[in-house]
Amino acid sequence: MGGISIWTISHLTHDYELQNMNHIVDGKTADMNDELLRSENIVDYATHSVEREITDTRLLRDPAFQRNVARLVDNDFQDAVPGLSLICSYYLYYPSENVSALWKADMDKNGTFTDVRARARAEGLSSSPRHVKAFAYMTEQGQAAWLAPYYSEALQRYIISYVCPVYKQGVMVAILGIDLDFESFMRDIYGDEPPEGDHGMMILSDASGKMTYSPEDPQGVRLEDLDIHLESSTDEVKVAGMTDAKMISYQWKGKDSIAAVTSLRNNMNLMDLRNVRQIYSRTHKALMQMGIGLILVCLIVSLLPVFMINRLSIRLQKVISAAKSVEAGRFDIDLHDTHQDDIGELSRNFQSMVQKVAASQQNLQYVSRHDPLTGILNRMGLDHAIQTWLLRHPDEPGALISIDIDAFKFINDLHGHLAGDEALRTLARKLRAAFGENHIIGRNGGDEFAVFMKNAAPEEVLDKVKFFSAQPKYFCFGGETHDFSVSIGYALYTGADMTLSKLFHQADTALYAVKLRGRNHYRCYEETMEKLNRTSLGFNLETIASNLPTALLVCEAAPRGRILFVNKTMLDLFECQNVNEFMNFTHGVQENIVCECDRPRVQAMVRHQLEEAASRQARSVIYCIHTFKGNRKQVYSIWRLADNPNYGRVFYASIVEHRLIEKDVVHDIGENS
Repeated sequence: MGGISIWTISHLTHDYELQNMNHIVDGKTADMNDELLRSENIVDYATHSVEREITDTRLLRDPAFQRNVARLVDNDFQDAVPGLSLICSYYLYYPSENVSALWKADMDKNGTFTDVRARARAEGLSSSPRHVKAFAYMTEQGQAAWLAPYYSEALQRYIISYVCPVYKQGVMVAILGIDLDFESFMRDIYGDEPPEGDHGMMILSDASGKMTYSPEDPQGVRLEDLDIHLESSTDEVKVAGMTDAKMISYQWKGKDSIAAVTSLRNNMNLMDLRNVRQIYSRTHKALMQMGIGLILVCLIVSLLPVFMINRLSIRLQKVISAAKSVEAGRFDIDLHDTHQDDIGELSRNFQSMVQKVAASQQNLQYVSRHDPLTGILNRMGLDHAIQTWLLRHPDEPGALISIDIDAFKFINDLHGHLAGDEALRTLARKLRAAFGENHIIGRNGGDEFAVFMKNAAPEEVLDKVKFFSAQPKYFCFGGETHDFSVSIGYALYTGADMTLSKLFHQADTALYAVKLRGRNHYRCYEETMEKLNRTSLGFNLETIASNLPTALLVCEAAPRGRILFVNKTMLDLFECQNVNEFMNFTHGVQENIVCECDRPRVQAMVRHQLEEAASRQARSVIYCIHTFKGNRKQVYSIWRLADNPNYGRVFYASIVEHRLIEKDVVHDIGENS
């Protein structure tokens, strides 16, 4: 029975040690993979921004465009990099142009990122990160990748890099990436523990399990040079890194050893290497302690239960207290229980879980308060940021500015919702550029944006609003540039007696006062605006145009003028199901709505009206059209020349089938009159 008990204890201790080895490497791997994943997310987010900006590879030949994209990428990195202490450099590189558009680094290791290109050129070093010159490898891989550690002369430290290519039309047009301080990365792994101890040896290795890296040897040394020889195959190392069920065999200083292995996201492995006999030595120590304990048990049998219960109770109380803190929303707990028992394992697992929950909560909080389309604050984020500032600065001046894109539905209907999305992103970028990072900028919803200017006097607010209103505004979509305008209303913050809802109401009222007077302007809130009848806004372009009994056409004032707008009656007249079908049928040119036989007369009318533009006199003309379904119709139309603030000189034309105003109809009208 004694032999069986000893064998059982030894076997259980061995299995527990293997589990503990896996637990150690799993815990450290989870922490490091979280850092690596957050680093990848930063680069991927910036990469998507660049992909949206580069609509045509020819744009990269324009230095001004290159600088604008670099500023956009720099803003994306600046918003995210402060949360990751390991990042020491980030960059944007154009391989086809051989241009390093952006390269900033924390040269002094104080968290301040500066442009290192000029410094590198002055010292005779490359003005681009070394590894981006090897973009041929990335072209072959066709995807983002972590690079092996190397020493950077420009950064004067060992680094590991994550680089992501941007492709357009099958060609790599840009490379974005970040550098992580490799030595800090390793210190986070090894901590203050010695490389060898009672637990064995912690090893950061390459994917093959034959090379190790440490703060003392960041360039890497072969494990064989440390008298550690891999007996398993490299394929077994790869499989073991993906599961806890497999251990790897080594010879360590001539002794049989095993290692628990996990794979990091950057193609490295983390190992806990232990001598097999060392694992069993714990069992022997336990048995010796058991023998001594049996001798002393009679002396302390009455005190031991009390002591153990009290000791366990104290440790359990720490876990319970930590759980209550988490329940209350506080995640900064620190259990520090290193005991190798169930309570110790419970404490460590609970600590690890809380850290992951805290990280997830931070990410969730960011997503819940930011608009995914534009990257700026959403309404929830706006309310929180503004309310926080008002509570901390109740007596300082400020202003809430409400901005709305004029005729935004017209942009969506004419060019599509993707064009509307680009207009929204463009306006968000222009607001950040005009008002800067010191003020609160967000998307209130739909096509309405808001800016809260902090600690701003009324004169400063007026100057900013006037300047932004006068700026030309356009967005690029489908290879074309489209102008748009905005209406702006703002309200001044007058002190602690003004609530946030009241401030939003006043800015909204001023905005609608601008729209009632023709849009594309700005106004400050006045009490008299409360008497404005907003129901007049109900008669907008959509409701009027959709209910007109005649077809409506708006086009540029030219013989081959570009079509700017058509209503539903116009689509019905040409037997088209939607605007896209109509624009494809006419190629977006007003000349193509007229049959070829009648085009000379219509063009003559257009030219004549342009020559007498000052009179603004309407003219009528009768001509034939061909519908989308091939039917021929004769129509009667009236054309008027006018000026539009967004499109310049345009024609407004109402069109009706000629048969509707023929003899019978005219006769009925005559009798009624």
